[in-house]
Amino acid sequence: MRASLLPTLLMQGLLIGACSQPGRQGGNPGQNPPPGSGTDDGGSGPGPVGGIDPGGGDCSDAAKLVYVVDENNMLSNFDPATLQFKDIGTLNCPAQAFATPFSMAIDRSPSAWVLYSSGEIFHVDVSDAKCSPTSFQPGQMGFLQFGMGFATNSPTTTDETLFIAGSSDLMGQNMLGSIAFPSLMVTSIGDIAGTPELTGTGDANLWGFFPDAAMPKVAQIDKTSGALANPFALPSLAGTPAAWAFAFWGGDFWIFLMRQNDPSTTVYHLYQSNGKVEAAVPKSGRKIVGAGVSTCAPLTIG
Repeated sequence: MRASLLPTLLMQGLLIGACSQPGRQGGNPGQNPPPGSGTDDGGSGPGPVGGIDPGGGDCSDAAKLVYVVDENNMLSNFDPATLQFKDIGTLNCPAQAFATPFSMAIDRSPSAWVLYSSGEIFHVDVSDAKCSPTSFQPGQMGFLQFGMGFATNSPTTTDETLFIAGSSDLMGQNMLGSIAFPSLMVTSIGDIAGTPELTGTGDANLWGFFPDAAMPKVAQIDKTSGALANPFALPSLAGTPAAWAFAFWGGDFWIFLMRQNDPSTTVYHLYQSNGKVEAAVPKSGRKIVGAGVSTCAPLTIG
């Protein structure tokens, strides 16, 4: 679920670097079982948080929350049921000099996979914000900076795929792709319009938030082609985006958006039933540049 700055802002140097250590690659892609393997152990938990549990007993309460990272590298969780943030810790990933968090996805264990503006991906423990390098190689198949989101492979399985959307060419065509586990190899799927942040669901759907100065929208994305369907036009969110993120929770969508002249990120609640959008947290006091939610998130509230 990338919450990222516009590529043009990256070129202008408006991303504030947080990790200043020289970049390094290699190592294992995380200590947890790979997502989609059917072996992730998220704990048994006391049941769903605020709604129907799409994942069964493998989902812990922690796996049903939204996670965000801000420009100060603070990793936090966000509970849409209470509209409260809870700080976890500061990321100190050994990324290349001046690289900053660009996108984040959460698997069912739960753990975070954080993409930096350098194209490096780090594995992050969501209980304490500790980072581990991975074997991911930046720039595969033309993907360098991209949105990220896990979606289950079908409504009847907990196996999931990490989808990505973006490009290494700031002026070129954006693409939809996927990252395989445990190899962390990228597969290109097809072209996609715009620069979306992604969120997947436990019932096997993939959605994107497409920020735009004039015509922002949320739309469902075909996982086999990148084609868009079922769009929600969001004229009230028009304006030059500075940072954005996106998550599905409780049957609805949660948009984290800071526009060019906004003092901080606003959290918007988009109701899937009628397309209504409202400012759930008008002034978060944060500049959120990454977000993620696992496919354990509740499908409905009830």
